[in-house]
Amino acid sequence: MPTLHTRLLAARQSAARHRADVFLMACRYALPPDEAAPGAQQQWHAQRQADFLAWLAAGGFAQSAAPIENSGIAPLSSTPAGAV
Repeated sequence: MPTLHTRLLAARQSAARHRADVFLMACRYALPPDEAAPGAQQQWHAQRQADFLAWLAAGGFAQSAAPIENSGIAPLSSTPAGAV
């Protein structure tokens, strides 16, 4: 069974590989400087990509996060505290 260290190492390697792939793709398909500015959809995709790279750099799934309500991990709470 892989240890946390090997999982973090694999996550870092995957993040570096993905970052390199994104960089190469951006270089291949970059618009010349005289082309129009990117549209809203391209900006949205670029922001999601930046968020994903930040998540990978932070460890990806190896990170620990607080459980989400009704996720099956945290207790269910459908009513406010004290209400019956």
